Amino acid sequence: MRAATTPQRSFTRDIAVQGGGALIAITVVAFAVRILIADHPPMATLVLSCLALVTVAGLGFGAFQRYKLWTRPMRMMGELVEQIRRGELPVDEILQVEGVPAVLVPVLHDLLRDLRKQRAEIQQLKTEMSQKIANRTDALERQLGSVREKASRDALTGLHNRRMLDETLPRLVARCAAEQKMLTVLMIDVDYFKQLNDTLGHAAGDELLRSIGQIIRSAIRGTDMAFRCGGDEFVILMADTNQAAGAGLAERLIALVDALTKTIHVQKPPRLSIGISQFGDDLSCTAAELLEAADKALYEVKAKRKRAA
Repeated sequence: MRAATTPQRSFTRDIAVQGGGALIAITVVAFAVRILIADHPPMATLVLSCLALVTVAGLGFGAFQRYKLWTRPMRMMGELVEQIRRGELPVDEILQVEGVPAVLVPVLHDLLRDLRKQRAEIQQLKTEMSQKIANRTDALERQLGSVREKASRDALTGLHNRRMLDETLPRLVARCAAEQKMLTVLMIDVDYFKQLNDTLGHAAGDELLRSIGQIIRSAIRGTDMAFRCGGDEFVILMADTNQAAGAGLAERLIALVDALTKTIHVQKPPRLSIGISQFGDDLSCTAAELLEAADKALYEVKAKRKRAA
């Protein structure tokens, strides 16, 4: 980028250019005077001296006027325009320019004012657009979160579904193994549920499953997770909990459901059978093995109940 010429250099350059022109003019005039007054050399010298002084003075005055009225105002105007364009000065600062370029000031003033106004409008549009994009993104994220939540829930009971169990249990087992914590699994089945459907219809069966889902949600802790695996089967995961605590929850759920089904007019009221398994004694146990152990314990409970009946 070429450096700007200082006012002193511009003034010196103007003097030099006009001085050179003056010397040429003096030389031409001197030659002419010598021819005209060759017989009077002293007179010729005096005339030439006067002409030289007048010419140099005139050229110097012209250069000074040019610097004062044009060169300096133009440079000042350029600097002000650049500072105003960068937003360092108000637009009205351009009105300080004097001299010949001042005729351009009103036009530049209007242009700079319009430029600043357009920039402000563009910035406002950018801000509004950014806000709209942010709001739209938040709305889409909320919708996506709602869709994911619905996809992970059982529509009838509001509990997590089987797919969520398949995704959650392996991660939970791995975390408990890494932290050497216990994990208790409750496998739940509703006995005599088919007889209820056959006697009172599927609507009554769905209502019972909804009620059991509400009971489970109200009975478990905030850190526990409950799932409906399909039909009348449920699973509860209790992290950092031993088997005794799981057995206590199982007894409470059985009592609550028994109280609920007493009012159902069927030959054998539905009730819960619950099998319990625990992760912690064997840290190499997998999620599938843990579910299998709970399922095996569930069928042992059912068999024991049948023998007792």
